[in-house]
Amino acid sequence: MGLANCPECGKLYVENTSGLCPACYEVEEYEELKIVEFLREQGKASIEEICKATGVREKTILRMMKRGRFKGTFDITYPCESCGANISEGRLCPACSKNITDQVKESNERRQEQDRDGVRIYTKSFFKK
Repeated sequence: MGLANCPECGKLYVENTSGLCPACYEVEEYEELKIVEFLREQGKASIEEICKATGVREKTILRMMKRGRFKGTFDITYPCESCGANISEGRLCPACSKNITDQVKESNERRQEQDRDGVRIYTKSFFKK
């Protein structure tokens, strides 16, 4: 395990799975409880509504959602990182994810074709007259 700077407070800490120093992780746990309590009362809310009601920053809420902290429990959406469409899990909407997958497949196919085109055997140099 290595050392890292906490993205929230900048303190040096031993890397862990949360990606935060212990103090900031405790704060995030408390903020998560506030969000869950609010969502239990409201049922459905936008990120902006959650921010206003709980005082938790949008950046923190998005990080929690991307890590799956509210998965399947509440109906919250956030924007796809590529096109901005509303999604409820992951970083990309299904359309953007498929688009990227298709581009990677196409790139791999082109590379394989180029590799096949570059493999030729020239026999003139093998045989002397």
